[in-house]
Amino acid sequence: MLIEFFWVFPVISASTWLTMLSSMLGHWVMLGEPTFGRMKPGQTIPFISDIGARELKPLFMIGSFITMLFMNITFYQFVQYKEHVNNVSMYLSFFFAIFGSLGLIMLSVFDNLDHLLLHDSFVAVFMTGYLVSAAVVCIDYFYLRLSSRVNKRMLMASFVIKFTFVIVELAFIVAFRVIAAGGNMQKDTAAILEWVIAFTFTGYILSFIIDLLPSSQNPSDEYHQLEMDMSSDARLMI
Repeated sequence: MLIEFFWVFPVISASTWLTMLSSMLGHWVMLGEPTFGRMKPGQTIPFISDIGARELKPLFMIGSFITMLFMNITFYQFVQYKEHVNNVSMYLSFFFAIFGSLGLIMLSVFDNLDHLLLHDSFVAVFMTGYLVSAAVVCIDYFYLRLSSRVNKRMLMASFVIKFTFVIVELAFIVAFRVIAAGGNMQKDTAAILEWVIAFTFTGYILSFIIDLLPSSQNPSDEYHQLEMDMSSDARLMI
């Protein structure tokens, strides 16, 4: 059955993302680590967008598009074929994933050389979209974790990875924003944090392999029974 191969989608997405980032960073190193884009005086490490605003802009755009295309296919299969306690939360998470995906694609189109304000706005859209999406997935998984009837081992592994992603990325993003707002001497630290944030995103993409593996699929009646039990508990509380 086709469902047995859904786990390939996050692999393609993550591989594209890693290849794009590694190629951009490697290109800069091979050129002798020159000054790119809007790099400030004294700054020696470029931001991702500094490299992506020049001759590698086509790679940045195409890589971002392919990454988000397969990431959204992954998320669609995740929502469509894996039942959840609260379908509203899952579709809400899907919405924010699309929202974040558009942010990444648009920030690659509107570079930081000619469209700085738009670029920075889309960076915020990308980060916010995927953080909120991941947080909503974690909330739904937390409620599923309460049921002993659901495949808890696979569920717990996926939950831990996604929850760790939210906490770690949020900490990095806050640090990045604070440091980036500082003087020119702090730009290198901010640039390093941005690269770390980008590479860490790979782990979130790969976490969906666990969700889409055939062994992690749970029978529909288990989820329906959980929904019925939770509804009954809610009525009793009322």
